[in-house]
Amino acid sequence: MTITHNHLTSRCGLCTSPVTALRLTAGGQRACATCVAPMQVCDYCDLPTAAAAPADDYGDLCVVCTNTLGLYPCDECPTLIGHGDTCTVHSALRPPAFTCDHCRTRRTGETASLATQERELCNACVGYFHVCEDCNLFDEYSTAVDSSDSPQAFCYSCARDHDYYECLSCERLIDQGDYCVNHIDHAAYDAIHDYYFKPEPIFHGTGPRYLGMELEINVPRGQLAECIDDATGALGELGYLKQDESIARGFELVTHPMSYRWALESFPWHLLDNLQAKGCTGDDIGLHVHISRAAFVNSFHVYRWMKFVYRNASDVQTLARRQSSYAAFDDHERVMVKETCKGERIPQRTLAINTQPEDTLELRVFASSLDIGQVQAALAFADASVSYTRDLTISDLAQRGAWNWDSFTRWLLTRPKYSPLTRELENLACAC
Repeated sequence: MTITHNHLTSRCGLCTSPVTALRLTAGGQRACATCVAPMQVCDYCDLPTAAAAPADDYGDLCVVCTNTLGLYPCDECPTLIGHGDTCTVHSALRPPAFTCDHCRTRRTGETASLATQERELCNACVGYFHVCEDCNLFDEYSTAVDSSDSPQAFCYSCARDHDYYECLSCERLIDQGDYCVNHIDHAAYDAIHDYYFKPEPIFHGTGPRYLGMELEINVPRGQLAECIDDATGALGELGYLKQDESIARGFELVTHPMSYRWALESFPWHLLDNLQAKGCTGDDIGLHVHISRAAFVNSFHVYRWMKFVYRNASDVQTLARRQSSYAAFDDHERVMVKETCKGERIPQRTLAINTQPEDTLELRVFASSLDIGQVQAALAFADASVSYTRDLTISDLAQRGAWNWDSFTRWLLTRPKYSPLTRELENLACAC
């Protein structure tokens, strides 16, 4: 048999030209040298391909290898990647992902705005913050300096570093005095007396057992003038306002001596609701009740009362909602109560019972509150504990457990006038 020329050649799968040598392409076709010459070579399969795309980790790849390896294009360019959204080049140019410290949302593709306390904010939340002109960080707190030639607004930390502090009436920053130029002559501020102010007492109700209340109140920024006006207007001649170092912004509401019954019936209790509605609180400060020394029959009565309070420290603190070094229950003081009652020693004033005042004994244990029921319960406990311990005998104490808190609470149940205290004890029991 004779072999002709047609039997020794094949046709190119691309141009169909007859050739004697063909090369396999990445697409599975056999192509002649002329068609293969302009093609790229896939860096993975090493076969010529009509179309190749760059890949982050593999060089230039044909479509078949791209699909086999499960690659896909970068969001920003044709480069093939196997994970994430962007290739190596665009990942380096793109801002790193972060979680906004305000809305707690994970953010990608945007630059975080830096805030105080090493926080990061997204574009949607940054509008709720202000830029401090000193540290250039965003902060919730930002207020202007009280100076016509200075437009600066500081964050809290920078204001403190520059020895600025807020006007007692508004958020404007000052570096001397108590008020900015807009409020320095405000008549309302004359109503806050200094810490040592002590007018002649005006007695209300029937004695001799009188209670004087010192209620410390926190006032929010920008509300002080209005709250002062509310308090002085409601109190009238019943009380006055004082400064106290334990209150960062606010005042101490002090009443003249009141009998317990008069206080329940005539104190302007709506004032507490009004102040609370304006954002005032009693957080982290105290409520003190002064009890007239004339309310005690003799020094033995004082002894029984102090001993009762100290012996029931845990229950008293539960009722008071407070454990504080400013109202300490000291074991040594409990042991030395007799000597204190005899006047042989003068303990420090920051104990649960301050015996330093000449005309009163100060019960310092209570947490401040604007809850009417809690404040009334504090007054009720002061009055009831004095009444309860007045006639206790040695037999009551030794044989009938009169020192015990349970004996006191049973005694309360037969005295309806102390219902604010009974209700508060019931609320605390339910909370437990």
